Amino acid sequence: MSLRRGALWLLPGLILAAAAVLARPGASYAYQDRETVLAGSSLQHPAGTDDLGRDRLVRVSGALLISLTGSLVAAAITTAAAAGVGTLAAFGPAVVGWSAMLVCDVFLALPWMFLLMMVRAAMPLTTSPAHSASITFLVLAALGWPACARAVYRGAVAQRTSGWMLHARSTGLRRAQVIHHILPNLLPLLIPQFLVSIPAFVIAEANLGALGLGISEPLPSWGGMLFELNNSAMLLETRWVYFPLALLIVVLLALEGAAAEA
Repeated sequence: MSLRRGALWLLPGLILAAAAVLARPGASYAYQDRETVLAGSSLQHPAGTDDLGRDRLVRVSGALLISLTGSLVAAAITTAAAAGVGTLAAFGPAVVGWSAMLVCDVFLALPWMFLLMMVRAAMPLTTSPAHSASITFLVLAALGWPACARAVYRGAVAQRTSGWMLHARSTGLRRAQVIHHILPNLLPLLIPQFLVSIPAFVIAEANLGALGLGISEPLPSWGGMLFELNNSAMLLETRWVYFPLALLIVVLLALEGAAAEA
């Protein structure tokens, strides 16, 4: 079995394992046990605890599920928006296509992470943890569509001279009917764009969280746990602080393998 095919099995396994950890009786990502701060591995805390006494395995499991769920939703929104914009630019009036691609070029010319930081930093500090998670992934979706839209636009333009398109026009189909039939033909392009967006959003969420602009406490996030690596004293106390980073790398490799296999 190839490594890529193995990734297709690894990712569901990690998701099921994380769900099982969170389903354990008494599992809480927010509970603080002040008697076991920065504890090592034990039967009660297999991956130790953080500097507030919270179970690290539970928090990493929660971060994995939140990150993957949010990234999947953001990738779906981004791909749908890119499909609409790219198809409209290819089959709409020339001025619409030119304007849409100009907007895409402007977005692509600006630093993506800088835009994310600006938009996320403008949000109120009193935002609840659940709302901060929703806002974070909606911002990722809102700013992540231009590159995908350009790819869809090129694919749609190539379809304009295909045999089935010429036949459709010769039979008198209107433009709206043609666009309705073009989308299934763009699926081989849209599916890889969707799959590639997921790890990109996972990384972006982790970067925002590490800068303090992502998901608010006490909800667990990759960025919040990676921020612990800046504390040199904590690194000397326990090596389990590297566990979130190691698992994040495994998740990203699994996502990349799944995208390559598709």
